[in-house]
Amino acid sequence: MSMLLAGALLLMLAVGALAFALLGDSAPRVPKGRRRAVTAEPDRPWTQAAVGAVSSRVDVALKNRSWVPIRAEDLEAADVKRPLSLVVITAGLVGLGGLVVGSVLVSWVFGVLLAILTPFGLKAWLGIKVRRRKKAFAGQLDTTLRIVASALRAGQSLPMALASVAADAAAPMGQELGRVVNETRVGRDLVDSLLETAARMESDDLRWFAEAVEVQRDTGGNLNDIIDVVAETIRDRAEIREKINAYASEGKASAWVLMLLPVGLAGTYAVMSPGYMDPLFSSLIGGLLLALSVVLYIVSFFWMRAIVNIKV
Repeated sequence: MSMLLAGALLLMLAVGALAFALLGDSAPRVPKGRRRAVTAEPDRPWTQAAVGAVSSRVDVALKNRSWVPIRAEDLEAADVKRPLSLVVITAGLVGLGGLVVGSVLVSWVFGVLLAILTPFGLKAWLGIKVRRRKKAFAGQLDTTLRIVASALRAGQSLPMALASVAADAAAPMGQELGRVVNETRVGRDLVDSLLETAARMESDDLRWFAEAVEVQRDTGGNLNDIIDVVAETIRDRAEIREKINAYASEGKASAWVLMLLPVGLAGTYAVMSPGYMDPLFSSLIGGLLLALSVVLYIVSFFWMRAIVNIKV
């Protein structure tokens, strides 16, 4: 009797397992719509014509070697994804923003001043992006070279090591090394690509690495030991740079206080005594004085930044 009950129990378990396998929830499947190749919808003909006409003129202006507020090199160093849109928006702000501010809101003097300062503001913003990107690149270089040296010890070649690091590294190191790897795959010399990246990122440390690779090609030697020495030098330079930045932090804080003081006083007067500063915006002499003050304000900003910005 006990054997019969055990057999019935095993039979019920087998039937339940079979039913669960056939009728239970299966593994999640990707919808059919997501399995199809994604193709971008083509733009309308008039959109393509407008973008083509504008982009050709923008490309000519950006590649111009004469003085222009924004050049193609600035946008490339700042890693701007859509430079055409940025340039067109800036041009619209220069024209439309200056017209609206000058004719409707404040005065023509202030509108013209806004139209003149807009490209300079964009260039300053691009400069900030470029400096932050280069600083982040310099901070990642020591670790990146140590990973490359470890990959070489594991048996990989230098292009393979750079490709593996480029696939895993965060921006901007991954982007720049990925560009080096792609250029190498299409036939460009690795050292030339590294030197161009070093010039674009203004990295003496990467230039030393490229020169070390070139010397190792000509004379031979252990590339792992060379990379370790370069990485050690980079780390020592980074420590010195951080110490200098710590010593100059007081001067930078003083510069920010001096730059914010006129703006704070203007805001205080506007709140405590409305109408006190109206002559600056309503009269010609006031507008000229305001424009001169803004120009001197900008000059003092760059002057103080040059004083506290110590390069190693």
